[in-house]
Amino acid sequence: MQRQNKKINKLLGFLAVFAVLGLALSGCGGNSAESGGNAPVSADAAPGGEKVLRVARDWEDTSWDPVTFTGAAQLALTPQIFETLCKLETDGSSSPLLAESWEMSPDGLAYTFHLRRGAQFHQGYGEMTSEDVKFSFERNLDPDTGSIHAETLNLSNVTSIETPDPYTVVFNLASPDVDFITRCSQYSSIIVSRAAFDAIGLEGFASTPVGTGPFAYDGGTPGVKTEAVRFADYWGAAPKLDRIVYTIITDSNVIYSAFENGELDVIFVYYQDKVNEYEAQGYSINYIPSDQLLYVGLNAQLDPWTDMKVREAFFHAVDPQYFLDELFYGNETFPGGYIPPISKYALTDYLKPGYDPARAKALLAEAGYPDGVDVTLWCVNDELSTAPSLIVQSQLKESGFNVELQMVDFGVFIDQVRGGTAGMWLLYNSTPPLADDTINRYTSDFYPGSNWVGVTDPVYDALVAEGLDASTEEEKTAAFEEAQRYFLDLKALYPISTYGYHFITQPNVTGAKLWGDLALHLNEADVG
Repeated sequence: MQRQNKKINKLLGFLAVFAVLGLALSGCGGNSAESGGNAPVSADAAPGGEKVLRVARDWEDTSWDPVTFTGAAQLALTPQIFETLCKLETDGSSSPLLAESWEMSPDGLAYTFHLRRGAQFHQGYGEMTSEDVKFSFERNLDPDTGSIHAETLNLSNVTSIETPDPYTVVFNLASPDVDFITRCSQYSSIIVSRAAFDAIGLEGFASTPVGTGPFAYDGGTPGVKTEAVRFADYWGAAPKLDRIVYTIITDSNVIYSAFENGELDVIFVYYQDKVNEYEAQGYSINYIPSDQLLYVGLNAQLDPWTDMKVREAFFHAVDPQYFLDELFYGNETFPGGYIPPISKYALTDYLKPGYDPARAKALLAEAGYPDGVDVTLWCVNDELSTAPSLIVQSQLKESGFNVELQMVDFGVFIDQVRGGTAGMWLLYNSTPPLADDTINRYTSDFYPGSNWVGVTDPVYDALVAEGLDASTEEEKTAAFEEAQRYFLDLKALYPISTYGYHFITQPNVTGAKLWGDLALHLNEADVG
């Protein structure tokens, strides 16, 4: 193992140098914002006299319509502009937001929300009422919107939404849903204005966000640069900032340079070496636990992974501790399960690392591969995936797996794993605050498709169905935990580590906070 460590350290060092050189070279290309969002941020761009927070990150999608969002911060200003009925706290509980209170009927089939009075929509679209809540949920069922949230919200279980008065909304359910309040706390349940939709239509929703949040959209181009200003009619405490400017810069080297020159106040950093450097220089360092895990998956429908002994040999051939120590510098942990620890119903203490190359070789011999076996590892050809893929390749070689790497574009990767043609794959993959979708995706009905590991096991299917149909949280927890234990014993998915990142701020920035949605909320942020 010592020799392997030296080889991989050298390899990672080379990758780091290569990445820095590549960033430096791309930073010299003179890219403009229009050609990729790489224009340096100008400190003079802020209007005089305003308290302005300047933030940069390296990606953003282009539609402001919440029905298309795949995350709480898919667009950088989403957490500042939009709100939900309930606030998701960092401990997984829910607290009042646009709804001041709520209650569940004794039979669990009705949830009544009492809405906050006086919550105004931006751009003069008036007070939020129960009709806006009803509209926001029901439009997820309209095929013209292209919503991806109907399943997450479990809308097939909602028989009707009643609005007895402007400040009361009642959701009637076909069967009890023990997580309905959590669903109303996620980005998938953002409340939008019915009046705004009537005025600007579906296309307008994609280009002009209208919410009830502490900041209102003030122009820009999604994917390039967007701005928001303090909303004077916000129902809550007035924000301390006057303006937020988000610039999308795809070149990390440009982001670092602008931050170090004082042209940016907040940046997001994924590389621990850079985090350590900024910490030594006195910047404020803030860790963001991610809803992602680093996985390696094995397709149990394809040889040689159809053989349990080969899959078990793989589990003995990979050393998660090496990833934790050398790749993540001790900042991450072994998850112990295939659901991120921050997600509800996660089982985090069942799977144990079992690195043992000798045992792996013996299992391969028992499976008929005394001289080793040829396999292919599919991964995305981006900066985050390259190093772990090379580590997996090196570790597997020590145990008799001859690994060919297929490093491809993300679209090609998805086609391979969804189509059931990738025998082994590596990916950082996410789970929402509710683990239902991730646990359910590995059931038989989703192969081929989102069930990338090809597990088609009736016992697992039954346990998952029992959890989804549970009438109490205790019953759901018991069924889901048993399902996770059963699935992990099949050894088709190896969760290697948790995965997070950092937001770094200038010393004068205070009050930026994470909520349970893992998005950065700036209601209380200030610049001294």
